[in-house]
Amino acid sequence: MKSTPQGFALPTLMVMLALASIATLLAMRNLWVNEQLINAQADQLRTLHKAEAIMPVALADILGAPTNNDGTMNLRHVVGNATQNHAFFPSSISEYELLRQRLSSEAHSCSAGICTPNALDPKATTATFWKSQTSTALSVSASDMPDDDKPAQYWVEVFPAHSTSPDSTSVTPPFVYRITAMSHGLMPGSTTVLQAIWTRTTTTSLSGQWHSWHVLHDSPP
Repeated sequence: MKSTPQGFALPTLMVMLALASIATLLAMRNLWVNEQLINAQADQLRTLHKAEAIMPVALADILGAPTNNDGTMNLRHVVGNATQNHAFFPSSISEYELLRQRLSSEAHSCSAGICTPNALDPKATTATFWKSQTSTALSVSASDMPDDDKPAQYWVEVFPAHSTSPDSTSVTPPFVYRITAMSHGLMPGSTTVLQAIWTRTTTTSLSGQWHSWHVLHDSPP
């Protein structure tokens, strides 16, 4: 009577353990990849919500008064005298022309988050354009973003809605404002650039309408 070989049990067990280990490692890798994707999506959503929260802050800046609550002068709404060169939000076409003169030597005609572009620039609808000039933006204060310590900035481009009607007889709001908000997330390189257009209902009203609300993407290299 022949005996049955018994030497294959250990190698078979080793092979099965190796296959089980490989399957476990693959499963753990898939879980890690999925976790990273979820974290990236959550961070992207967080930065988008933050960029959306910047828009009302920028609008409040546009609608500010010449004086602050404490009675001090609000230079962002005061032209000032001939010796001053600060950026401000113009209330008339003549003030807009003065602002353009002040910003003519600044990068992309922007300073402290206020811009007077000469014309529509296709590059200004890409995230790359704004990421390269954070020095000309206005940073959002910590009091406006109390739950986030990551930097956030915005720019307001002021475009004249008309250039032929005199200021005194104009019934159309003289300016169109394009607001670009940039927020940074927790993950390295996580940034959202959001852009929208706002116009007043009337020349002096504090109400208006939002237009063309969209996220900007990087331009191709």
